[in-house]
Amino acid sequence: LAAGLMRAAEVLRVERLRDPARRPLLVVVTDGRATHGEDPARAAALLADVASVVVDCESGPVRLGLAGTLGERLGGEVVRLEELGADSLAGVVRDVRKVA
Repeated sequence: LAAGLMRAAEVLRVERLRDPARRPLLVVVTDGRATHGEDPARAAALLADVASVVVDCESGPVRLGLAGTLGERLGGEVVRLEELGADSLAGVVRDVRKVA
């Protein structure tokens, strides 16, 4: 998770150099669990100024709420996977882009 967030930060950094007027939107689909590597919170700090949506795909009887915590650290919208269909995800993305 942290490696993916750090890679996203690097890609967005390069894209901002290419086109400073571009307004990026980061969509992360995760259960929030760090299975390998660094702490995702540290990586999220690199993306705090990017509009974001975290789709929480955590399932099962024990839910840790880690994707929600990640969404808070990113300063983004958090949506549970079971609440989403293709149309509603597109709607969330449109709403976040309007605010960003």
